[in-house]
Amino acid sequence: MHDLNLATEFLHTVPPFNTLDQDELNSVARKLEAAYYPQGKVIFESSASQGLAIIRKGAVRLVDAEHKFLDKRSEGELFGHPIWFHGEQKPYVAEAEEDCLVWHLPAAGFERVLAKYPLLGEYFSSHHKIRVSAAAQVKAAVTQVRDLIKRVPVQIDSQASIREAARLMSREKVSSVLVMRDGALGGIVTDKDLRQRVLAEDLDPGNVIESVMTANPKMLPADSGVDAALLLMMRENYHHLPIMDDGKPVGLVTAGDILRSQSEHPLRLVRDIHKKKSVDELLTLSQRLPSLFVRMVNMGRDVEQIGRMITHITDAFTVRLVQLAEGELGPPPMRFAWVVFGSQAREEQTARTDQDNGMVLERKAQEEEVVYFSNLADQVCHGLDRLGYVLCPGEIMALNAKWRVSLAKWKRHFDLWIDSPEPKSVMHSSIFFDMRCVYGDQPLVDELLSYATKRAKQNRIFRRFMAANVLSHRPPIGFFRRFVQEDDGTQSEGLNLKHRGIVPITDLVRMRALEGGIKLANTFDRIELGSMLGLMNPGDASSIRDALILIGRIRLEYQAQQVAQGQAATNFVPPDELSPLMRRNLKSAFMLVKEAQEALALRYQVH
Repeated sequence: MHDLNLATEFLHTVPPFNTLDQDELNSVARKLEAAYYPQGKVIFESSASQGLAIIRKGAVRLVDAEHKFLDKRSEGELFGHPIWFHGEQKPYVAEAEEDCLVWHLPAAGFERVLAKYPLLGEYFSSHHKIRVSAAAQVKAAVTQVRDLIKRVPVQIDSQASIREAARLMSREKVSSVLVMRDGALGGIVTDKDLRQRVLAEDLDPGNVIESVMTANPKMLPADSGVDAALLLMMRENYHHLPIMDDGKPVGLVTAGDILRSQSEHPLRLVRDIHKKKSVDELLTLSQRLPSLFVRMVNMGRDVEQIGRMITHITDAFTVRLVQLAEGELGPPPMRFAWVVFGSQAREEQTARTDQDNGMVLERKAQEEEVVYFSNLADQVCHGLDRLGYVLCPGEIMALNAKWRVSLAKWKRHFDLWIDSPEPKSVMHSSIFFDMRCVYGDQPLVDELLSYATKRAKQNRIFRRFMAANVLSHRPPIGFFRRFVQEDDGTQSEGLNLKHRGIVPITDLVRMRALEGGIKLANTFDRIELGSMLGLMNPGDASSIRDALILIGRIRLEYQAQQVAQGQAATNFVPPDELSPLMRRNLKSAFMLVKEAQEALALRYQVH
C-alpha cells in the first residue's frame, strides 16, 4: 500500500478495524495490496482461502455457484472471509458490480492479524446471533430503588387502632405506614386513606387499622430499577411502593422520591394529566412529550421501558378524556370498556403513532344508548387527535360504529374471521388480537380475549392463513448506499424500520401467542411466557428478543434525532446514514427474523 496515511485513515472508519489503536492500524495497513476491477470482473471464488478484501470504491456482488444473488457490498464493507447467508455459511463468488478499487489482505497476513488481535478474530468468526445479542446487551447504568430509600419503613400491627396509626405517622413525620400481620406485610395506609376512608366517612378512629388499609399492595424487590417502580406507579396510579428484600419490607419509595431523582420525568406528566379539567389544558401538557421522548432515549433507557412509558402517557391522556366526556355526558348507561389495539395495546408506542381503539359494551345498545356512546367516542377520539394522536386512516376507532359494539357482537366478529378466513380479512383482523382495556370494565375484555384466543388456538386453518400474512412482511437482507437490498436481488429506496423490522417480529411472536392461547399483548411478555410454556425454545426466544431490541433502539435513536431537530418523527431511515457497524448489526438482526419466518413457513407449509 503506497499511501499509508490514506489507508490508515480509511481503516479507522471500518469495523472491526476501528477498534485498533493508531500503531495497530498502521501495522494492518502495511499489509494491504490494492487492486482495480472493471465492472463484471470476477474477483475471486471463496472456495479457496483468499484472505480479506476491503472495498475502497465501487460495489461488489456476491453470488453462489449457480449465480444466484446472495448479497451486495459497497464502500467500507468486507468480503473474502466466511460469510453467513440465510443462516448458513456458503461458498460464494465475488464479482465487480461496477468499477471498483479493492484493498486485499492476503490469506497469510489475514491469519496473522486474527491471531494477533483476538477481538478481530471474534468479529469474523461470530454467528449473527452472537453479534445481535452483543449489540442488544448495551445498557446504561441503572439506578436501583434501594438507592432511593432514605429510612427504615414505619410499621404497625394490623390490630392497632386507626388512632394509633395516625399518631405514629404524625410522630414519625411520614405520609404512610406499613401494616404488618404475623410478621408479614399485610397492607398499607396513607394519609389519603385516612382522609377519604376515615374522616370523610366519619369512621370510629378506635377501629382496627386493617379495616381501612389497602390490602396486599403491589411491591418491588430492592434490586429493581427505578424505571420498574415508575412503570408500576404509572400503570396503577400508585404514590407509595413498599420495597422488599428477602421477603421483608426494607423501605418505602414514593412518587416524590422518583420525581426528585430526576428533573423531568414521565411520572410527573402522568400525574399532571390526571389533574387537568379540559382538553385545552391537556393540549398544553402534550407539548411536553417531544422533549420528554428525546430525554428518555438520550438517557439510554432500554427499548422495552421506553415503549411502556410512552404508552402509559397515552393511556393517561385517554383515561382523562373519557372521564371528562363522562363528566359532560353523565354516567354511562351500561357497563363498557374502552379498548386499544396495535402498538398501544402492546405498550410499544414510540414518538410517531396514530390511534387504534374501540368499545366493548355489556349488551346491545338501545337508541338513546347508541347516541351516548357515539358522543363519548366523538369527544375522546377527536380529543386524542388534538393532542397529536392522529385519527386512524383505516378507521379502526371507537368513532366507527363497527368497533363500538356489544361483547356478543365482538365475539361474532372473531367467529367470522376465524371460521371463514381469507387473506384480506385475516390481515385486517390481526390487529384485534393485540387488545387491552385502558378504562372501564376489565372483565368484559378478559372474557372477549379468552374467547378469541381459545378459538384461534383451536383452528389451525385460520392460523395457517395468519402465517401466510406474517410472511408477507419480509425484512431486507442488506443495504447498498441509500438503497435496501431485497433477497431477489432487487433494490428499494430507503428503509422503514417499523414495517421491515418491527412488524415482522411482532407478527411472528403474535403467532406463537395464538398457538399457546396467550392473552398478553406485549411482545416482550409474549416471548417470555412463550419460552416458559415451551412454545419457543429458549435460544430462539432470546434471539428474536435481541433482534427486537436492536432494531427498536436504532429506530428510537433516529426518531429522537429527528424530534430534537424540530422534525416530525418517522419510521423511515436512510441506509446511508447508518454507520457500517449499525448496518452490519441490522443485517444480522434481519437474518434472525428471516430464519424465524422460514421456520414458520415450514411449520404451516406456506410459501
